[in-house]
Amino acid sequence: MNPPAPVPPDEPPDEPPDPGRAGGTYTVGAAVAVAIATILGAVIAAHPAPLAGELAFVRALQDLPEPVPSLAEFVRFTTGSEGALLVAAPAIAWLVWRGRRRDYLAVAVVLGTILVVQPVTKEIVDRPRPDASQVDVRAGHESRSYPSGHSLSTTTVWGAAAGLLWLARRRRLAAIATVPIVLTGFASSVQGVHWPSDAIGGTLVGFAAAVVVVQLVDGSRPRPRAD
Repeated sequence: MNPPAPVPPDEPPDEPPDPGRAGGTYTVGAAVAVAIATILGAVIAAHPAPLAGELAFVRALQDLPEPVPSLAEFVRFTTGSEGALLVAAPAIAWLVWRGRRRDYLAVAVVLGTILVVQPVTKEIVDRPRPDASQVDVRAGHESRSYPSGHSLSTTTVWGAAAGLLWLARRRRLAAIATVPIVLTGFASSVQGVHWPSDAIGGTLVGFAAAVVVVQLVDGSRPRPRAD
């Protein structure tokens, strides 16, 4: 009678992803984004004129035929601080209703970034908007140019939505949520109201705010207890 075959030892289960490690990576990314936006703002404050290649880039975008100009007009009309806060209003109301401290902080980050950080930074950098001698100005504006408030606000809100959808493994919806961010940056140039560096700066600051919001909201969720 043959001896029974040896039973192979159990293989260790795959380790689940470490949310702390991922969170640390995103935090570093947010810090780098803020640093780049700050350096870019300092360069622009010292030299407010359009950066190399920006004038040609904006003019090339403005030469594109329909439906590009109409799409840019629609995007600019539906984004910005008011549009972003309108989109975020249901989520803000839900977070306040849940009544968790981290949720309150997430709401404070959204509102503080859009309503405080944006206008204060604009006044500090004090960059003039593109004018009619440089490009075709197709929309009105009242504030200074850097950073783009439309890009900052849109990235804060839609970036946070994309991040939370990504963590929920709704990857396609997360990708769709990034579309307004991309469109807003280009729309501002097509409309002749921002230089590309304004949109880049706004997107970087909005990205950093979105990362903080995602970490706060995700961190307030109850975690399953380990056996």
